[in-house]
Amino acid sequence: MCLLITLAGLDPAHPVVVASNRDERRDRPAMPPGLWVGERHRALSPRDKRAGGTWLAVGDNGLFAGLTNLAGVPVRDDARSRGDLPHLAVDSGSVDAAVEVVRAAVGRDPFNGFQLLVTDGARVRVLAHAEGRIDEASFGAGSVVVISNEHRVGALAIPGLDAAAEPGLDLEERFARLAPLLLDQGERSGHRILKDGGEYGTVSSSLVGVPTAGLMRGLVWRYAAGQPDQVPYRNYGNLARRLFEG
Repeated sequence: MCLLITLAGLDPAHPVVVASNRDERRDRPAMPPGLWVGERHRALSPRDKRAGGTWLAVGDNGLFAGLTNLAGVPVRDDARSRGDLPHLAVDSGSVDAAVEVVRAAVGRDPFNGFQLLVTDGARVRVLAHAEGRIDEASFGAGSVVVISNEHRVGALAIPGLDAAAEPGLDLEERFARLAPLLLDQGERSGHRILKDGGEYGTVSSSLVGVPTAGLMRGLVWRYAAGQPDQVPYRNYGNLARRLFEG
């Protein structure tokens, strides 16, 4: 399943920590994290080559946005790409502004079902859109928020996640406890988080740590351009310096 785990405000050095798998058709091409330039802000994000959008984005303002599809919702052929939404969100400049921008976009254009999480580490807001209706959930610092394309916020329990959210861990230990959760094929949670084999499955994975001060000095983005049990993670966080260059 497309999965997004977000730890908000638990790590003083990295108030946003993310573990995520992307599930998609294996023949759909994508690019690893790279520079995206918006109207107000720059962002680091992987990119879907077909539609041009993304599923994860970190802005130069420290704002993070993550997207999953929403299963069981009728699909419209004329819908605008959901991959536009994370970029719109981080370009807005704040959590509240991101929510308003996304609501406005949904009011103007048709979108297929999605869940969008936006956070700065102090606040988390999750929008779930289905057939023109948007439901919202909000959380404060110290929250652990899980969404997937098959589960709305709060509906998926992942054994082992509490250990990754313990206070006092450094980022490396937190990643070490999160990474195995992304490999679960049902042994831990009863759900296939890692989809192995077939034309559709897990095509990439990310471990992200957004720092409190200076993305150029501390952003960590480990990205596996394939199944994370087969393809090693590579750190793209050093590309964050490009967010500040002309």
